[in-house]
Amino acid sequence: MLRTLYAWTIGAVLTFFWSALGIVTWLFSRRGDLYLTFARIWSRWILACLGIPLTIEGRERLDRGATYLFMSNHESTAFDIFALFLAIEHRFRMIAKRSLFFIPIFGWSLWMCGFLPIDRSDRESAILTLRKAAERMRGGLSLLVFPEGTRGPGGGRLLPFKKGAFHLALDAGVPIVPVVVAGTDRIMTKGSLRVGHGAIRVRIGSPIATAGRGIAEREALMEEVREAMVALAAASVAREAARA
Repeated sequence: MLRTLYAWTIGAVLTFFWSALGIVTWLFSRRGDLYLTFARIWSRWILACLGIPLTIEGRERLDRGATYLFMSNHESTAFDIFALFLAIEHRFRMIAKRSLFFIPIFGWSLWMCGFLPIDRSDRESAILTLRKAAERMRGGLSLLVFPEGTRGPGGGRLLPFKKGAFHLALDAGVPIVPVVVAGTDRIMTKGSLRVGHGAIRVRIGSPIATAGRGIAEREALMEEVREAMVALAAASVAREAARA
């Protein structure tokens, strides 16, 4: 109980501070790159305050100068985000659910600094968001999406993928990078506000090319990405079992 209260207090204070700073400094970095730096400091401080170690594997597979569409599993409301901000070294933004952008200060900072809201219940609006995202990737900005569309069951298991993220990849013609975050579901389980202990491991897979592939190959691409993520998750589970 005390750890949870401490975690939420620390999280609220740091989130307010760094989000407000992102808004105040927006005029100096209208592309939002300064905000991305703040987000990484925010994430590092929260994990450090809670004593949560983070291990990152697979960065060497990526070209620092390339543009990618990162696709990650999603097991925890917040801790996946902290881990991914620190794991992904590229200049990137996220496509996030629209409701987050209505949170005072935090949501406003997301919008001002170039993160993209998506309303999956409104098909036309969602299509427009994905088109805008493809334009940004063609302009050199990497993006992070959660192809499951919502938080999964944890333990390395994946929900069925939504098709929109793969339309986006094919439209933009950028490589997809499969990413798996492990351990966050034990720190904060789905549907619970309790914050526990644990370690986080992020595994980054090899890029999967989309250039020259058409919409007819969408299903095959979805399966290829899914298999890559399942393999990354299995490796994480095996490593944790060996450590135990």
